[in-house]
Amino acid sequence: MNKLFDKEISLDKGNHEYRLSSQPDIEFISVTTFVDQFFEGFDSEKIAAKLVKNVPKYFDHTVESLIAEWDAARQHGTDVHQEIEDWINDSVEPKEPKAIAGKNWLNSYRMKTDMDILSEVIVYSKELRIAGTVDILAKDRVTGKYELIDWKTSKRIDTVSFKGKVGTSPVTRNVQDCNFNHYALQLSLYRYLLEEYYGITVNKLLIAQLQDDRAHGYVAPYMRDHIIEMLKNK
Repeated sequence: MNKLFDKEISLDKGNHEYRLSSQPDIEFISVTTFVDQFFEGFDSEKIAAKLVKNVPKYFDHTVESLIAEWDAARQHGTDVHQEIEDWINDSVEPKEPKAIAGKNWLNSYRMKTDMDILSEVIVYSKELRIAGTVDILAKDRVTGKYELIDWKTSKRIDTVSFKGKVGTSPVTRNVQDCNFNHYALQLSLYRYLLEEYYGITVNKLLIAQLQDDRAHGYVAPYMRDHIIEMLKNK
């Protein structure tokens, strides 16, 4: 069984590559990339071109300026994650409104019971060659069970896809292609890795949507059957 905070596994944040020091030749695929390959990829140039041409709210944009906005939003999400991690690990007070909202939400969350809060926990399976980083791994000291929390800075959490769009693989043809399901599958894969390769029990998956003035938690389903089929078809 793997152990949490195993120093053998590390993440090169610049290249977003996971490496196992004892077996550096193993190439890991990230949890996010693994899930994404079962759905149509996000072609930023194609989508931006369509939006600036057909959607009134984007008429004052160019393709380049819209993509730049998306890139800035992605970087902002990374910065928010970092501020929350710094607060948890080093007691550095966050400055970004969304990070402050995350801090306040997490303080309320852990008041419900005696919780150990672990931030940015790398989990992996060298057998599956999959690795990823769990935003928050919360351990209930009373029951010994864990809950997973995934921070999201998305403006919306959509539980229904646009025009009923579904996954592109036979194993995701019954899964609507919306961000809620993408996040649920990511969390489900983290849970699968933790239970199967670390021997710990997870009893809840949470998506925490961060906004400037508050955070909202969504309970995500454990899509274990889908994960098993996806792993068979990877």
